[in-house]
Amino acid sequence: MRGLTETERVDYDRDGFVALEGLLSVAECDRFVDHMLDLHAGRKELDGFELRQPGGANEWGRTHNQHVYDEMALQYLLLPQLDQPLHDCLGDHAEGIQTMYFWQGSEQRRHQDQFYLPECMSAWLAFVDVSVASGTIWVQPGSHKQRLLTKTDFLDGAEFHEWDYNDAVDEQFRRNAASGEVAEEIPVEVTKGSVVFFDGVLVHRGGEILRPGVRHVLANHYIPHGFDDWPHSSWTRYGFDGISRRHP
Repeated sequence: MRGLTETERVDYDRDGFVALEGLLSVAECDRFVDHMLDLHAGRKELDGFELRQPGGANEWGRTHNQHVYDEMALQYLLLPQLDQPLHDCLGDHAEGIQTMYFWQGSEQRRHQDQFYLPECMSAWLAFVDVSVASGTIWVQPGSHKQRLLTKTDFLDGAEFHEWDYNDAVDEQFRRNAASGEVAEEIPVEVTKGSVVFFDGVLVHRGGEILRPGVRHVLANHYIPHGFDDWPHSSWTRYGFDGISRRHP
């Protein structure tokens, strides 16, 4: 399986993300989309999956950690073609720890994934073409080399005590821009079968949905095998070698 080219390594190091086109086959994309549409419509049942009610508040809400109860989601967390690019980005073997499936775009405010999942990075699997109109992610290239906000920044006496988290990230976004060391925020538009790999410190957000409709994306998260200070000790860490563990 292919890893990152030298140019892609340079891009990832500089920008904090890289998009690899054609990493997924059309069949792989369609297989998972069909699976999710069958679950959504009730044509397929799966213990652990929250049934969606037409018109309900969570009709098209994302799933969370679907790989825990869904064998197909686990397979897509550990697709063989993701292994080497993840290793190239992390400098270590990757262990999968989280999955989120989005039927539609998600208008999320700016955030950094490592605030929630220390030392993580993401592989964002696009099962359809994704554009600004369908609500793609927007990133601040180079922000992964700037400050990571952590929970300690919100404690009594800390700089962002009593701040809303997303407001604090917006402030950090402005500081990053003012530093002259990062590029302007840009949308990540990709074709069906692409995978976007991005650093967990990268400031990003879910863009406004300009054209309502489906935008099938699976967001996987990974941590380095050698990371021992993982706080979510009840979460299983899944390796590409077939070994799963809970550590520490």
